Amino acid sequence: MSIDDTVRRQLALLARRPRARNSKFSLARPTEWQPHEVIDPASRFDAPFTNAGAWELIAAKLESGHDIEAVALRKPAGATGYVMKIEIDPDAPLLYVKVELRAGKILGRSFHYSRHE
Repeated sequence: MSIDDTVRRQLALLARRPRARNSKFSLARPTEWQPHEVIDPASRFDAPFTNAGAWELIAAKLESGHDIEAVALRKPAGATGYVMKIEIDPDAPLLYVKVELRAGKILGRSFHYSRHE
């Protein structure tokens, strides 16, 4: 299911605010946040994304209207996640990004190469 423009704008806004974003793992809200394992195509020396660079990419893709869908999360049950699959390099797997919106904050749940095409 697609999301409405209000949610899209809120996610992008929070992704740009360092104090509003988090990607820490917890048992209640597990994460697979691995920007350091994904090559940033904008880098000159095939360097991986930084944490800040990952959030910037997410915000830019949201603002540009990239496809995003709402999904039901397993942990915690009943919560909603927002998933984007981004082609960052034609020769690399898609980038899988999942975030969760939580009371004025954004939680990075996934940022890694997709294992499913």
